[in-house]
Amino acid sequence: MDARETAIQFAIADLNSGVEKSQRAACKKWGIPRSSLQERLNGSKPHAIAHSHQQRLTPEQEEFLVQWILGEDSRAQPPSHPRMREMATRILRMNGDIRPLGRRWIPQFLARNPRVASIIGRKIESARTIAANYNTINEWLELFERTRKMLGIPYENVWNFDETGVALGNRASG
Repeated sequence: MDARETAIQFAIADLNSGVEKSQRAACKKWGIPRSSLQERLNGSKPHAIAHSHQQRLTPEQEEFLVQWILGEDSRAQPPSHPRMREMATRILRMNGDIRPLGRRWIPQFLARNPRVASIIGRKIESARTIAANYNTINEWLELFERTRKMLGIPYENVWNFDETGVALGNRASG
């Protein structure tokens, strides 16, 4: 739900609960046009709901796509725009819809689903990629091992993690 829709919902809740006595006061408090509040109180639907029949993917299919994107991100492989478009096309083909997606489909999908807007197409910075060479990694591992021994940290207390989370695994005993 976008910020404008949220503000309208809060204004309606304030009116219904008696926190605000007038539409004018509720609109001023939440920073929304009075006409928008009046239309909503008279039964008009939010834009996203009123036009959902025009969407190629159903709300359930879009939610499936969102969950797929979040799942891919949790495995540290967020999909690129072309990969996301390919998945959406596969979902459409399962319904017998073979028409291609429009060129503005991705930005509109991201606008409807802000949870995934910052995930799509995220890449590792090139500086990190360039810095990942044999000598740099070897020096870091030697420093890590010296520090581990100096502090007396046993291997069973060593965890593998980075900015994407913690990876648990078994170390081969020998």
